[in-house]
This record gives sequence, structure tokens and C-alpha cells, in this order.
Amino acid sequence: MSTKGALTLPARVLWHAFFWTYERATWQYDLMVIAILAFVWLTPPAWLGDPTASGQPGLLQLMLRLFG
Repeated sequence: MSTKGALTLPARVLWHAFFWTYERATWQYDLMVIAILAFVWLTPPAWLGDPTASGQPGLLQLMLRLFG
């Protein structure tokens, strides 16, 4: 019995995402890269408890100040 047939669709998606089994140049791979970049760029430093960035605004706050 194969593992693919035993897993439901949501479990299969989570499995592939967790173990990063998508090939390059697929829409799933691109979506995961975008999600990682969004997390890195949009997460405020205070949420991560970064002591070197205390009092520093995140990228989202800078954009809101610039365009808001």
C-alpha cells in the first residue's frame, strides 16, 4: 500500500510543504518561497523578540509611514 493513497489531500499538502518536496519552477514552490519572504519582510522585529532591533519599526510600519 502506497503512502500517497493513504493520505488525504490536506495531509498530502502539509507533508509536501513540511519536507519541501516540490520541484523548482512549480507554482507550489513559488508560493512557498513567497510565503517565506513575506514572513521575513513583514514580521515586526518585536514579535520575534530581537534585542538588537528594539524600537526599530518593521518594513510594514515603514511602508505605512512612507505612503500613509
